Amino acid sequence: MTLHISSNQTIGQLQSAFAELYPNLKPVFFTKPHGAYKGSPAKFMVTERDTLLSTLSSAIPEKLELEIDPNMPVWQFEEQFEKQFKLHMQVFRRSGNTWLETSVSDSLTLEEQEKKAEETLNRNFEFIDPMDYRDRD
Repeated sequence: MTLHISSNQTIGQLQSAFAELYPNLKPVFFTKPHGAYKGSPAKFMVTERDTLLSTLSSAIPEKLELEIDPNMPVWQFEEQFEKQFKLHMQVFRRSGNTWLETSVSDSLTLEEQEKKAEETLNRNFEFIDPMDYRDRD
């Protein structure tokens, strides 16, 4: 699988291209690095989807085709962006209607994370009250 990256690309464009490969995973960018199996504080999250990658790092080539191996662990994918492009990125996984940071499950592959997300989309979350409060005579 190939991901096209360029210095004049926005975060939103990269996220959309990544979503074509993994619709339930999302690369989220930060202004500060994070440690292995650690989350990134929300205050460092880059939330503007129209932010150019070149404003986050000068190490981004004008144009590049990045091969993505579905069997690559998430931590390795994140590390590749850190080392090769000097971009601080975390992969988030969809869980129902919520996006979760995958820091605890960084050892799972991209494909495994995608499958895990797909499983949550098919679940019917029904509220079941553990106690019965009805009056009884």
